[in-house]
Amino acid sequence: MMLSPFDNQRDEELGSLLRAELTGSRPDAFLARVRRNVAAAERPSEWDVLAGWARPRMMAAAIAAALLLWLGAWFEAGRTAENGLIATLPEQAAVLSQPPAVDDIMIALRERP
Repeated sequence: MMLSPFDNQRDEELGSLLRAELTGSRPDAFLARVRRNVAAAERPSEWDVLAGWARPRMMAAAIAAALLLWLGAWFEAGRTAENGLIATLPEQAAVLSQPPAVDDIMIALRERP
């Protein structure tokens, strides 16, 4: 098993270096240097960080694959194995300006296999 450099155990070497700098003759000067360096450090924008995480070519390939998968599923949704295209909605799903009569509903329900 490979040990991670980011484990939860104490790092004695780093701890001793930090203690030596923080408890030295001028710990305030050390903290001032750290604060100056942090303030002067270049900060990338959120988009730069995201661009580093997701490579543009990989994202384009993933989007193209998703589009092709969706198109394939969409074209196959209305097909049967025996004959061409079929309706994806039942006959009862017709859009009417007023509700159908009760007799029409009963006939439609009886005709369903």
